[in-house]
Amino acid sequence: MSIWSSIRSWAASIGEYYAGHIYEEKNFPLMWMFKKVLAMVRLTDEHARELKELGEQGLIVYAIKDPSQLNSLILRDLAMRYDLPRPVYAHGINMIFWQPFTKAAHVVASFLAHLFLRQNILDPEENEYLKRIVIEGHPVLIHLGTSEFFRNPPAEGAIRQLIKAQEFVTRPIFICPQFITYGRRREREQESFLSILFGQTDNTGPIRRFIAFARFTNNVVVIPTEPVNLMAFIEANQGLSEKELISRLRSELINRIDEEKETIVGPALKSRDEIISMILRDEQMVQFLDDLALTERRDYDDVYREAKKYLTEIVADYSEVFIGLLDRLLTWLWNNIYDGLVIDREGLANVRNLSRRMPFVIIPCHKSHIDYLLLSYVLFKENIQLPFIAAGTNLLIWPIGYIFRKSSAFFLRRTFKGNVLYAEVFARYIKTLLKEGYPIEFFIEGGRSRTGKMVMPKFGLLSMIIQAYQEKVSDDLALVPVFIGYDRVIEEKAYLKELGGAPKTREKTSDLIKSSRFLKKRYGHVYVNIGEPIQLKQYLNLHGKPMEEMSVAERQSLYRKISYEIALAINRVSVVTPFSLVSAGLLSHDRRGIGHEELLEVVQNFFEYLTFVQARFASTFAHREQSLLEALYLMGESDLIAPIGADEKEEDDEMAEVVYSLDDEKRLNLEYYKNNILHFFLPVSFLATSILAHREDMIFLKRIMEDYNFFKNLFRHEFIFDDRLRDDEEAIPVINFLEDRGWIRRNGTVGTAGLEVTGRGRVELMHFSGLIHNYIESYWVVVRGCSYLRKSEKTERDWLKRIRQLGEKMFKKGEIQRAESLSQANYQNAIRYLLDAGVIEASEGREKGEKRTVRSYRMSDKRGALEAVRRKLFRFL
Repeated sequence: MSIWSSIRSWAASIGEYYAGHIYEEKNFPLMWMFKKVLAMVRLTDEHARELKELGEQGLIVYAIKDPSQLNSLILRDLAMRYDLPRPVYAHGINMIFWQPFTKAAHVVASFLAHLFLRQNILDPEENEYLKRIVIEGHPVLIHLGTSEFFRNPPAEGAIRQLIKAQEFVTRPIFICPQFITYGRRREREQESFLSILFGQTDNTGPIRRFIAFARFTNNVVVIPTEPVNLMAFIEANQGLSEKELISRLRSELINRIDEEKETIVGPALKSRDEIISMILRDEQMVQFLDDLALTERRDYDDVYREAKKYLTEIVADYSEVFIGLLDRLLTWLWNNIYDGLVIDREGLANVRNLSRRMPFVIIPCHKSHIDYLLLSYVLFKENIQLPFIAAGTNLLIWPIGYIFRKSSAFFLRRTFKGNVLYAEVFARYIKTLLKEGYPIEFFIEGGRSRTGKMVMPKFGLLSMIIQAYQEKVSDDLALVPVFIGYDRVIEEKAYLKELGGAPKTREKTSDLIKSSRFLKKRYGHVYVNIGEPIQLKQYLNLHGKPMEEMSVAERQSLYRKISYEIALAINRVSVVTPFSLVSAGLLSHDRRGIGHEELLEVVQNFFEYLTFVQARFASTFAHREQSLLEALYLMGESDLIAPIGADEKEEDDEMAEVVYSLDDEKRLNLEYYKNNILHFFLPVSFLATSILAHREDMIFLKRIMEDYNFFKNLFRHEFIFDDRLRDDEEAIPVINFLEDRGWIRRNGTVGTAGLEVTGRGRVELMHFSGLIHNYIESYWVVVRGCSYLRKSEKTERDWLKRIRQLGEKMFKKGEIQRAESLSQANYQNAIRYLLDAGVIEASEGREKGEKRTVRSYRMSDKRGALEAVRRKLFRFL
């Protein structure tokens, strides 16, 4: 046999070795070099579980957009680490540099045999190799091409072979599109070459992809999108030709990856200057400026410059550099100042699914300046696109304002009153954001809650968003309520000063420097829960009357209704923490101390009631007793309570109990955290207060319900109630709870139904009644303070000052018992109630030396109304 014949014989015996093979063996040294960095790429447990389940049900085919060696290695490594179906072959991707030497040599030999010996080259397309190994049950990987609008023969050939393979196997083939990106950078419409330094774009070459991967290894995102069941897809599209079927399937797979990409990084980002220019060039905006110039007899250019100045003040200036820096800073913050984040991952998964279908608006409660950063951080870590956040112009201080603006915050003034140009410019900006598909975040309460409970919702910004939706900026729009809670807030001391009557001060950078000592403390956990989203299309359809046919008053009523439903949704998903529950227990009576065992008994009763109303508990309640002891320890460390230990010389067990001493000045600190969960207790607290106010053995249920209605009316500026429920729908289940506990007994028929309180019940109900007793005392102080208006009207500032002084006198004389009653926020809400009740009247005007409008109060002619309120409150004291 000649040499050439021997070579030909050897070449023919090589076997099937392809450049696309992905072997389990590790190739030294290339795989050794990448081992550590590949190990840093993570897959969520949820996604890993889904892929495992699919592998058990059928055959797995991984699909990526680009023919990327690096992405193929990432998927291979994840499959091995998470025990997933491992791809053995990457169709149309050259993996020869990552194959063991002997296997790679066979691929080269096959190519040389073709080149020099005219041996038929092994063509995986011609040999239908992909089809054959799929039929054998092996997982594989294919690429789809970057766009459905451009043909890609290798990608189309791979899909053709998969369709043929499905004809020969009884199990379904699941094609699982994988979204892989390096970094969370939003893409800009006008990209520069250097933009690769801040993340990966689509259609990136291998060198740029490698640079991005090396730079952003910690931020590599791998998310499996919704798989396609090939068997079901073929059956659903039986009428299509093979070419049409391949095209439709490829388009579907690419779209699923693109949708996931938009879910994470959002649509392509326009620059700040582009957004400003778009708004000023908008036809309706130009017409508005022209009309305003004519109305105010001003030059058009002058009005245009003013509009541009407002936009410069408002518009965000998103920067990936700042997002990256804040990511590192906030990771340090949560791990060093707080004890970590507790996140509603199921709720966030719902937000991610929503964002694939429509623009969304995140609407959280507002308890701390940390809120601005927290939610963006959570969304960033959970691979959901970052929203543009509405922030008050009070934060436009350097460097905070600059950092916030670069981190996607836009700024609005607290009031637009009297400035139609500013209002129009701001509304146009909101409309532009939604039209471009950018998420928005704003706080429904307007400002931070100083009391710990939800502030009455403001619906100015919400109305602009709903109006923008009505102007067809999108087919649908989701409003997502979000609860943000803290074991402790860093602004605690500042809030106490304001509640004591100190005026609000404008934020200053120096305040942050002075408060840097907070960095040395621990503030417990932070909680994020997602409420049930409101999808506007469905909501407005169910409302009945189209908005176009509504009067201004009807629209205002609709905005108010939606805002209250959002606030209620936030309350429903708020978290009961050990700190808030222990605070409620400590403040459920007016004594200056409570024994350890008694406190635990009170807290146990509260816990059982919260379980009954299906409140959400912090995860730390898994070890309830330990979590409560840790809360008590934290309170002691913070000097909120003073534990007085048992004397070792005391032999009497009763005298040996630990007692927690609570100073009057510390009660208001704990009141903030009690208020975090007070809305859960309102029905039982109203009922308990009514029951205890009656001295008869038998109390008619009708009288209790009259009191219940009075409390809801009295505190309608204090708490957010669900107007969709009747009073009896709220009260009867709670009465059943009290009866099951043996604290009350029900007697009589429907018409003469009554309640009888047991001896034990009278003791236990005092704790539930005690939760709102300070509010009754606050309102009593204000009713007494109406005497200052009998002779002459008083400005709001002067009257509140006198009310505060009166409250302090009444507290020292023992006419009111609780230090937390001395709250300016409570006084202000009581004044609003008296205005609604017609007890007092208000007027506005300017005083000498005052630039702002000053509100003044005077007694109304309805003197009987004041006496009726006074008698009612006195009963409950």
